[in-house]
Amino acid sequence: MAALGSFVIELTEHCKEFSPDLCKTLDQDQLRRAVTQGVDRADIYGLNLRGPVRFYIDLMIVFGSDFDTDPQYPWIAEELAKEEETDQFDRTEAIHTKSQDYLEYVDGPDNVHTLKALEELSVRMRSGIKFQHQNLDRHVLQLFSEVHPRKYERTGEAALRELLDEERTRGQEEYRFEEARSIALMSIMGFAFGHHFHSDPFLPWISRTLDSEDFETPDKKAEDLERRALIWLDAVLKNAKEGK
Repeated sequence: MAALGSFVIELTEHCKEFSPDLCKTLDQDQLRRAVTQGVDRADIYGLNLRGPVRFYIDLMIVFGSDFDTDPQYPWIAEELAKEEETDQFDRTEAIHTKSQDYLEYVDGPDNVHTLKALEELSVRMRSGIKFQHQNLDRHVLQLFSEVHPRKYERTGEAALRELLDEERTRGQEEYRFEEARSIALMSIMGFAFGHHFHSDPFLPWISRTLDSEDFETPDKKAEDLERRALIWLDAVLKNAKEGK
């Protein structure tokens, strides 16, 4: 037990080095809980040694905490599932190789493509882009293809439609959203932060907003979530421009 506690402390320090801007948004308890969840999730896949577990938590930060079930990244799940075929080092090395290929194409050098996409998304959302229930999925997919064509291409329309179905259901049934913009926002958040953004321990501001009871209607809650997401994107873009 003491060894696990020491390992969690070691991993929290690693996270601060790996993603300092993200970790600045978390207090020590929040970061420790996020890391502990990562250790537990890694163990499900037979990853229990220092290097593989650390890499699993890196993936949580890069792709979203539930990347292992995200339809956007099926190639990660495929490698994790080979527990009986290959050892944990070989599996994480295979994931690392595929992740590097993905990130080089989708993000580009110094994240140039993704940063451009986030800036374009921010501009479009602030411009008052209209969403309607009729053909909503088609319009959201078009938005994805226009703001981040590389991610759209690499992910594929079938996987993105699966993401949209999941987020629409969650928005309507779990959070009782009614407006088209609120439902579209769920898919946009899933595209940007991972399909379980609503419970990501590295992004507690999202769950704190969605779980709040301080709004007149569910759609007012969605408005606040959008506002907070845009502030988040502004901070990411500012840090990138300042070279932090």
